[in-house]
Formats: sequence, structure tokens, C-alpha cells
Amino acid sequence: MGGRTPLPAGRARVAGQVAVVLLLSAVVAGVSTVVPNDPWHDFFDLRVYRGAVVWWLDGRPLYDFTYGRSPYGFTYPPFAALLVVPMAALPFWAVASAHTLLNVAVLAGLTRWLVVPVARRHGWPLPFAWVVAVPALFVLEPVRETMGFGQVNLFLAALVLADVAALRRGSRWAGVGIGLAAAVKLTPGLFVVYLLLTGRRRAAGVAVSTAAGATLLAAAVAPATSWRFWTQTLWETERVGRLDKTSNQSLLGALARLADPGEPPRAVWLVLAVGVLALVLTRAVRAARAGDDLAGVALTGLAACLVSPVSWSHHFVWLVPALVVLVDLAAGAPSAPGTPRWWRDRSRVLAGSLAAVTTLVLASSSIWFAFALTGHHHDAGVRGIVVEDLYLLVTLAVVAALPARLTVRRGGARRTAPSPPGGSSPR
Repeated sequence: MGGRTPLPAGRARVAGQVAVVLLLSAVVAGVSTVVPNDPWHDFFDLRVYRGAVVWWLDGRPLYDFTYGRSPYGFTYPPFAALLVVPMAALPFWAVASAHTLLNVAVLAGLTRWLVVPVARRHGWPLPFAWVVAVPALFVLEPVRETMGFGQVNLFLAALVLADVAALRRGSRWAGVGIGLAAAVKLTPGLFVVYLLLTGRRRAAGVAVSTAAGATLLAAAVAPATSWRFWTQTLWETERVGRLDKTSNQSLLGALARLADPGEPPRAVWLVLAVGVLALVLTRAVRAARAGDDLAGVALTGLAACLVSPVSWSHHFVWLVPALVVLVDLAAGAPSAPGTPRWWRDRSRVLAGSLAAVTTLVLASSSIWFAFALTGHHHDAGVRGIVVEDLYLLVTLAVVAALPARLTVRRGGARRTAPSPPGGSSPR
């Protein structure tokens, strides 16, 4: 008498989960309205892509196009232009709607692939953990701005992470995703180096062959456009925007803001870039050898963001898989052998703290507060410069500290093996 039956308890649990999702969605909506920069940007980059291919199909040179009164035009290789040609046949509202729906689908799929193995390992309820994670990741500026600008970052991340899954299955097609991503945008080419350094020579060969095939296809369709891109446009770095813009969170962007109104010291940047690239790729290779390819790929993607001359804030989507690794460690996943003792002894606290700080910095669009309050890089002194470089600083902290996790293979001596690391195949 008076006892609670399992059914009402189950209903109460579901109601509580729904309430959490609704509350988190409200927080996401609220954040999108109070961040100090426009979270949507009216699909500016998508308008550039569509305007450029309409211009090109009218018989004019693709790389002569600029959108409206802005200096911005098409900056990707010709293969990327071929992929977006269908946009010219559709009204812009249809293009924007399709782009948004595809991004939402990719975000949901990536989140499930990343989060479900972690949830299973720690006994978190499914699909609740996945449903909660989607808006939590959406609120991060790299994800929000990828959708708001109409950018391609989530699509490229999906291609690369598809190769992580293919490598785990031993698929002969591993490398196709990285090759396609590198054909669309040059910076994913660093993942080919990652494949080589981790001994995946066949996958690296597939990636190079895929990228070369896509590039040659574009050259066959548009030889003059391809010749111009590879011999001229590729080297015109000023086409992508000013180096000192707040949204450029690369190493060179930070140096440009410090040097403004002068030119950034290129020799200093080169030394820093080489040093950071060597350090981060070394850590990525160690993670892969420990069996944690998700950590290795996240580190490689962040290395590309750091050393590229221009890395806009929406390029830092590689902080998403890094955050999943940190949350897994904070929840109790063991670090791989070789992890420094200072981290291993405090792994849950350190991982949780780094994940929380990174999430807060990205969700609040913190870099824009310095510019919104002062209007210039130097007006708020050192504090303002630090705030304006916060994405760069948290990325440096992540690439310096992110450890690999103990994997199923290395944990095979256990009688009951843990679930595979986040991003692994759930089978």
C-alpha cells in the first residue's frame, strides 16, 4: 500500500529527462541571443559560395568574384566549387534550409558516434545522454558559427572521423574521407601526415589518391580555373581577410594582433608553428599508438588550426572530440600507459576542469567581449589581449594536456572489458 510502482517511477524518470532537455534547449536559445557577436551571420559564407558559382556558370572567372561590397570571394580549390554548383539552380532560401538541415543531421550523427560509447561505458542512460549532448555541443561557438555562416567544417570533420571508424574496422576504404576533405580544403591534408606517422601507409595512399583524383577531375572539367588556383590564387593569403581579426585564433593571428598596426614577425611565427606542430603531432602519434585514435585525430585537427595562417573561430570544431575525450576521463576512464604521473594521479579533476573551462570559453563567445568593450586590440591592455586570444589559449592547453585513454586492446586482460573509447564502433 502506498508503494510506488515501477511504471510511474519510469514515467517520472522520463519526465525528468525531458525537462532537462527542454531546460538545456532554453539555455542554448538564451546563449544564442546574449553572446556579444551575431551568432548567425545571415549565412554569409553560404551566400559567397552560391554567388561565386552563379558568377562562374555565367562564364566569368571563379576567383574574380567578390560578394556584394565585401572583399570576400571563393577561396577553396576548384573541386569544392564543383560540389556546390547545384546551389546555383536553387533559390537561396532552399540552399540555406538544406544546409541547416544537413548540418543538424551531421551534428546529431557525430554526437551519437562520439557519445554513445562513453555513455555505455559509464552506465549513462541512452538515448538521453545523446539527446542532451546535441544542444550542449551546438552552443559551442565553432558549431554555432559553422551553421550560422553556412560553413563546411562539420562536413569535413565527419569525413575525417569516418576514416577513424574505417581504420578501426580495418576497411580498405580508410583514407577516402581524409582525401575528399583535403580536396575540398587544404588544411585536412595534415591528417595524411598523421596516417603516415602512425604507420597507416595504405590509408595514407588511399587519401592521397582520392585527393589527387578529385583534383584532377576538377582540372579536367575546368582547366583554366584549376591552373589559376594552384599557380596564383592559392598564394594570395590576403583574400581570406585581415590576419589581425579577432576571429583569427591561429598563432599568426595572435602575433598580428600584438603587432598591429605593423606586420607580424613572420620568422617568429615560423619558429612557433614548427615547434607547436612537432610537439602536437608527437602527442597525436603517441595517442594513436596507445590505441586512442579519437584523441590522436583531435590533436591533429587542432594542430592544423594552430599553425595555419588563418583559422577562424568556426574552424576549431576539433575541440568537440577533444571535449568528449576529456569528459570520458573526468567520468573515470583510465589514462593510457605513459601518461605523466601528475595527470594520472588527478586525471578526473584535471580533465573535468579543462573540459569545463573550454566549454565555458566557447559557449560564451568570450573572445568577442574584449573587442565589444574596447573596439581595438590594445585598448584594454594585457587583460584585453588575453581575452581576445582565449580560444587560442584554451586550444594550446588542450593540445598540451590531452592524454590518450586506455583502450579495449590494452585492457584486454580484464575479465570484463570496458566499452571502446568514445568515437569507436559500438559493436
